[in-house]
Amino acid sequence: MKKLIALLGAFTLTASSASLVVACGNTAIPAYDNFAKLANATKPTLNDEGSIEQKGSTLVYYIGAQDNLSSLSFEYALKESVNLEQSASLDEAFDKLNESNASSTNTFGGKFKGIGEALGTNNTNGTDALNLVETNVTYNKKKDLWYFENQTELNTFSYTATGTKIEMHGTTVDTVGDLWTDKATKKILNDWIKPSIARMVYANIDKHNQSWDKTKDKAEIKKVNEEINSRVDAIKNSKGPLFLIIRNGEFVGYLEGFEAYQQVWKDGDNPDLGESNYQQNDLINNFINGVQTIVHSKDIMTETYKSGNTNYNLNSRASQWNWKHWDNWVIRDSKSSSGSGSESGSESGSESGSESESGSESYSYNLNKY
Repeated sequence: MKKLIALLGAFTLTASSASLVVACGNTAIPAYDNFAKLANATKPTLNDEGSIEQKGSTLVYYIGAQDNLSSLSFEYALKESVNLEQSASLDEAFDKLNESNASSTNTFGGKFKGIGEALGTNNTNGTDALNLVETNVTYNKKKDLWYFENQTELNTFSYTATGTKIEMHGTTVDTVGDLWTDKATKKILNDWIKPSIARMVYANIDKHNQSWDKTKDKAEIKKVNEEINSRVDAIKNSKGPLFLIIRNGEFVGYLEGFEAYQQVWKDGDNPDLGESNYQQNDLINNFINGVQTIVHSKDIMTETYKSGNTNYNLNSRASQWNWKHWDNWVIRDSKSSSGSGSESGSESGSESGSESESGSESYSYNLNKY
């Protein structure tokens, strides 16, 4: 009997260990883990006395596609602006940008860091600062509903909670069709952005420091969840390249689009794209001014999350931001463009083709595919 018990114990231990290994292997998504770490690090914190222990910060998170001229053009411009070779990695370019000195006001890096510096001089009595406290929510998977749990004493976007630190990081997906279906970006949307939306929707409703009764407020809770879901759906319909903006631990919104440069155009690409050349001031005049218009607003969260607004695309508020989205939804075809080894043909739908100068290359794309 003792031998039997020992054998059963050994079997149980082995089975448990195997389950643990499988679970860990299935949940590790490095790109998501990196994003979550960066986004969560922007959150302000309180000490035991209830005073601000660590001020919040701002994260601009880029999501591009490896077959997309607008994405490749942004990465080209970024590396040029921080004096790196084009062979440098995207992470190296972001690190160089984030190490820039804000006093270098004539460079892209200096201008970018200057956005954060200007936050310290903003109006201390913006509506965000007066109204938006830290809100906690929980998700009931069985009922598919987000519920309000409580609010803390931390005014999430107050002057004292907002620091001057700003950084840019990012990732890329293989194709434009992977924007929200790639494992990492899908998890970013569902596991980070959606909970942030739920917190901010509840925070904007006049229930300050009050409890929600899950029975008495059932109809209102359902209405809140409909708004949360509609906002998530609006984001899923976005086109890139995307620049997600995270401030003080919450999702502010996003800017989308970038120019397409001749410098990254290849034989076989759509000849209507890549007609402009990279200009040193593109990032300063358009990108910096666009982000600055958004980030400097002290009322950005109450404006973004006001009732009835389901559009997180901040382009309309950034007057200089006039770039194309995913090359107007036309991508580089990975089969016909030179320098590409993958096999990917066009599917049924609207197609177009053109011979290159050599006569051996053609571009094709499908406007309905994405």
